[in-house]
Formats: sequence, structure tokens, C-alpha cells
Amino acid sequence: MKKTLIYTLTALLILLSANLAFAHPPKNVTLAWDKASDTLTITADHSVNDPVKHYILTLTVFEGNKQLLLKQYNRQRDASGFSDSVILKGMKPGSSVRVQLVCNIMGSTESEIKIH
Repeated sequence: MKKTLIYTLTALLILLSANLAFAHPPKNVTLAWDKASDTLTITADHSVNDPVKHYILTLTVFEGNKQLLLKQYNRQRDASGFSDSVILKGMKPGSSVRVQLVCNIMGSTESEIKIH
């Protein structure tokens, strides 16, 4: 009985470790500002096997240290990567906008753009 429990726990730890080995943070974040519509478009490489289990959890937009927006997701629309657009009214030319993307399993990344 004791050996069975040890084998079961070991197998479970191996499976959990393997899942984390395939997890990765988003990368190559691209930000594009459309002045006409006050829209910021965010794209990132984040290819996943199952967009319901491994996805971008949050997108946070900052101007300086002020948080402007926080969006949470429960899946990724496309298994090959992440993309979304957000409307940011009242952004002034020269403002610096920073975007943070957080993976639900492992890691995060940030990118910044100057508003023109």
C-alpha cells in the first residue's frame, strides 16, 4: 500500500512538471496605435496546444504608473497567438503607454509605445 502511494505521487509530480515544461510566457508583443479610433491593438506570440487550458490570463494597460485598464480572459481565441484591441479615450500625444500580458500558467511580458 505504501509503495503504491509513493508511485502514484511520483507519477503525479512528473505529470505536473511536464505540463509546466510546455508552459511559456508571451513574447514578441506588438503594440499599434490608431489615432482615428483611439484604439490600441496588442498582438503577441503565445502558441498553445489547448487555448482553454493555457492562455493569456490578463492584459493590463498603464500610462506611467497609472493603471488605465485591466482585462481578464478565460481562454485564448487563437491557438497560434494572442490579439486584442482596446479603446483608450483621451490619450495625449507623447504619452507613454505600457502593456503587460500575463500567462495563466507561467510568466509575463511587457511592451511600451509612445502615442503620436
